[in-house]
Amino acid sequence: MSTSKRTLNQEILLEIMLQAYQLGVQRKDIDLGMMIDTLTYELKPYLEVQVEQGGTEATG
Repeated sequence: MSTSKRTLNQEILLEIMLQAYQLGVQRKDIDLGMMIDTLTYELKPYLEVQVEQGGTEATG
């Protein structure tokens, strides 16, 4: 499922989070820092697209 334009939606975010969680549960040598690094690596392509498109709006 390779596309030239990646968009981050709730389904993709949940899939990435689930993969990181499963990795942490399945492997006892994985700590929180490694899980965060995995999430960061997986989300980076999606976040770079948003930055190129003008960034994200802050809410709150």
